Amino acid sequence: MSELFKKLNNDLTNAMKAKDAFRLDVIRMMKSKVLNVNARGDLPDAEILKILQKYAKSLKDAIEETKKVNRPEAVKKLEGELKIVGEYLPKMLSEAEAKDIVAKAIAEVGATSPKDTGKVMKVVMGMGLNVDGSMVSKLVSQMFSK
Repeated sequence: MSELFKKLNNDLTNAMKAKDAFRLDVIRMMKSKVLNVNARGDLPDAEILKILQKYAKSLKDAIEETKKVNRPEAVKKLEGELKIVGEYLPKMLSEAEAKDIVAKAIAEVGATSPKDTGKVMKVVMGMGLNVDGSMVSKLVSQMFSK
């Protein structure tokens, strides 16, 4: 059993003992997403992180959609969920850090135009860093527009 899955189980138990219903529901949701992929939960930490990152992305999308329909109470609940999920994810790179990495990747690939965006994205995303793909795409576009 991976360390991250053990942490989920321990936090689940702690949330039950603390009678923290909201936290308990969110941790149960994360655990169920892992168990849907592998019924025993014996995935490596990297796979569990991918599952949780996908869940976090779906929460971010849901927050944006909920803001559009002007439901502040639902937005607050979703943001609370995202905060709890974020506790299990590694720290995201800042825009400044990502900008440096994108610049190095452009130099490494020898990219000269927006047509090379895919090559740059492949290099950056293949580094195994915790970086938002849409932010990287935006940074690549900005660098080519200069």
